[in-house]
Parts: sequence; C-alpha cells; structure tokens
Amino acid sequence: MLVTPPPPAGPVTTEAPVPPPRPAAQPPPPAPPPEKKPPAGYVPGTGFVIQSDDAAYRLRVGLAAGYKFEPVYQDGSYQNRNTFFVLRPILSGNFFKEWIHFWTSFEFAANPPFLLDSYVEIQPVKEFGLRLGQQFTPFDRHEYFGPQEILFPEWSAVSNYFWTGRDKGVTAIGTITGQLEYWAGLYSGTPLQQFNALPGNYVAEGRLTWSPMGPVGATEFAYILSDKPLPFRVSATVQGVNEKVQSATQNFNPSTFRYQIMATGETTKNSMGGADLWIQGPRFIFFAEGMVRHTTPPTGPSFTSVGAWGQAGVMILDRTMDAGVRLSWLNPSTDLADDQFYSAEGQIAWYPAHSQHLVLKLRYAFGHQSSPGMAELGSVPLVIASAGNTQIATVQGNLAF
Repeated sequence: MLVTPPPPAGPVTTEAPVPPPRPAAQPPPPAPPPEKKPPAGYVPGTGFVIQSDDAAYRLRVGLAAGYKFEPVYQDGSYQNRNTFFVLRPILSGNFFKEWIHFWTSFEFAANPPFLLDSYVEIQPVKEFGLRLGQQFTPFDRHEYFGPQEILFPEWSAVSNYFWTGRDKGVTAIGTITGQLEYWAGLYSGTPLQQFNALPGNYVAEGRLTWSPMGPVGATEFAYILSDKPLPFRVSATVQGVNEKVQSATQNFNPSTFRYQIMATGETTKNSMGGADLWIQGPRFIFFAEGMVRHTTPPTGPSFTSVGAWGQAGVMILDRTMDAGVRLSWLNPSTDLADDQFYSAEGQIAWYPAHSQHLVLKLRYAFGHQSSPGMAELGSVPLVIASAGNTQIATVQGNLAF
C-alpha cells in the first residue's frame, strides 16, 4: 500500500494582505447654472416685467385703478360724485443692482393729470436705505398703504385730515432685527404740482414701528393673500412731524411759456404726533390710530386738533370674502364747542382672484359734521366742508397689477 506524503510546507509569512487600490477621487458635481429669469412677461409676485437674465435690470409696467358708483346723500339732496377712486399708471423696477429701485406713477383721476410719485430708492442692506425724490411721506402707516392695499374703498377721513401728503426730499428707511422699522425724512414743503421750493419751507418727519413677534401683513386684508392662516402678531407705531410751509401761487407766463411760483407770504406751522396699534390673527386684522396736531395759521389764533379711528376686517369665506367695520371721530379744534365729526362704515368685499389684483367692494357709510359757522371757525378746517349728515353707498371695483 502506497502512502502519498503531504506536500512540503510553504514559507510562512506575517505580512498583511495588500488591499485593492482605491478608486480615484471623483470631482465634485458642477454647480448648477444661475437661475435665469424670463426676459419678459408676467412674473408671479412682481407683475408684468421686462428684465435681464439675472434680474439686475428690470422694468415693470403696472396699474392701480378704482372704478366706483357712489351716490352721496347729504341733508336731503344728492351731491356730485366721482367715477374714479384712483387711476394710476406705474413704471417701476431696478437697474444695475436689485437693490437700486425706481418708481414713477401718475394720477389720471384728476383734471389735469399730474405726477404723483417719482423717486429712486437705494437699499443695499435691509438695515439702511435712502429714498430720494417726490414720494409719499412716512407719517401714518395707514396712508403708507397703496390704494390696492387698504381695506375700505378709500383711506380713513380722519387719517386724511392729519396726513402730510406727498413731498419732495429724502427718507432714510430700514429694518433692524426684523422687529423694528424706521423712517426719517426731510422734505421741501412743496405741493405735488409745485416743483420749486420756497426758501424757509421744510417738513421733518419720523416714524418707528415695532413688531415684537415678527412682521405683520403687507396689506390690511393680508388673510386673503396668505395660503396659510396668518400668525398672531401685534405691532405698534409712534410718529411725529414738525413743519413750516409758506404757501405759493402758480401763474403762467406767456412770454416764457413757463409757470412761475410766487410766494404768498402766508406761513403755516404744524407740530404733530400719533400712535397706532395693529393686531392680527388667522382670520382677522384690527387696526386703530390716534393723532394730535397743533397748528399756527398765518392769521388768527393757533389751535389743536385731535382725532382717532379704528377698523376691523374679518374673513368670512376662505380667501374669497371678508367683512369690515370702521369708526372715526375728530375734533378739529379743542377750543371750539360745536365742530366735531364722527362716522361709521360697514363693508363686504369679494376677492375672486384670492389677491389684491381684483376686488369688488360694497360699502355703506354715515357721517355727521357739526359746525359753529364760518366766523367762529376762522382758519380751522373741517373734515366735511358742509355741516350736517352725509350718507354714502359705494360699489367699487379695484384693479391692480
């Protein structure tokens, strides 16, 4: 019997096996190309624009218009009424950088039409920016909203009484930590259609708005625009104005074919302060404001005016319909006994596009103006020129894009 011997033992080694070679490192994926903007057309949230691929240059064409049927009944007779609330073509956009904005708008709901706003805004950071040109002055948050952003068919009568209007100058604007917003402006004290400022005229204004829980809605009916319930927020404003304005007349010179500004020598001084409160919830917005102004007219004694108003809007059909109520009170002069104004308004509004682009409003308002007579009033202006009761029914369609 043959036995096969085992094979001889091979050499013994202690070396670890060599791992297979690692694959070569792959290069990182290329960065996605920058998003290109459509060169022209409708851009959601922006409107109709012509723009460069990077949106550094942009021209926007827009319109804010309000068409209304509004019978006005005062002391037993119907009064004249307007067909248009506003009719404002708009050219706006940015150039060179997205933070260099411009805005120019006109008012065609007047005869003759006139330049409403024209300014350039430079704001490289949210904390600080400058707006230069003819612009809406910052006093009064309610008046700062555009016609397509307010709840009722027009701004509050009390707010209009105190508002400093539009002027030419510079405004510093900014937002700090997302909670504190500020506006500080110095203006020339010139009406809209007066382009030459008179020596000595000035308007200085400032406004601070504090929103401790974060920014509030961008319109007075923000619950309609949001596809989610509005967060509960509270916001408050303090504001002030000091102004000295000499009035002027404008006469056409046929020799030069130019309008000449002539000072009247009548100077009015105003010092004014105010505060507001904004409270919003998932389906409502409450907004109230109070203001006081001390006026030194060119003739007659100085006087103090005090006023307050408040409104509430409640969404009654999701993103489609809301109801609103507004109450107003104003005492044009605390020295007069029988000059007060008060009003109450109720409204239902329909938003078929779930936005501010198309809105139909149905409003009824009752107002009462007392007057001691022209001799007693002197330089004190009333909210409504004719004393008595006024009733207004408004059907208004707003178009904005």
